[in-house]
Amino acid sequence: MWGMAAQLPDSEIDTIAKYFSEQLPAKGEGGNPAEIAAGKKIFEEGVASQDVPPCSACHDDNAEGRQVFPRLAGQCRSYLEKQLEAFAANLRENEIMHENARHLSAQQISEVTAYLSSL
Repeated sequence: MWGMAAQLPDSEIDTIAKYFSEQLPAKGEGGNPAEIAAGKKIFEEGVASQDVPPCSACHDDNAEGRQVFPRLAGQCRSYLEKQLEAFAANLRENEIMHENARHLSAQQISEVTAYLSSL
């Protein structure tokens, strides 16, 4: 994408950014209520025994994102899982997310992404 976007003039980038910023967020998808509830707890409270802070501390109480922290609400579950796994394995560079994700189990990643994709 970088190779293509680098060729665009700033005015076109501004137009594209404006278009996407005006789009309504996608509606969440359903899922297992118990798994979603467990994920909500991780998102809101973190997992203190594993040194995992609440996701809401950076991504907003409703997972809508703020400043440099992206919106997570309503994102595709498989995408979120892959990103958390990449952060955990340090395949995606972000020191804070690496530290948080590497302490989550596969089950916890599944739960928190179930919650986020349901929003």
